[in-house]
Amino acid sequence: MGYALAKEQQDYVSRLVKSGRFNNQSEAVRESLRRMQRQETDYLTPPPLTPAQVEAIYGREDQQAATVGRGAFRALKAAVRQGAKP
Repeated sequence: MGYALAKEQQDYVSRLVKSGRFNNQSEAVRESLRRMQRQETDYLTPPPLTPAQVEAIYGREDQQAATVGRGAFRALKAAVRQGAKP
């Protein structure tokens, strides 16, 4: 498979090879693709939130349920006052 790189990218890959970080240009390109794949995977599938993070963002579960419940109840009462059918 062939590929074309901009002059700056070619120079960068050449510096990586000359510095001994990679044995050849193909290794440098493969590593860059692996990093890009890993970055996309990490972005699209972040780790789940810890319980402490959930609490910091949303508050405690019982507080959240009470708030959502009150909000839904107020919306229902407002709809009834306006003559809408629930």
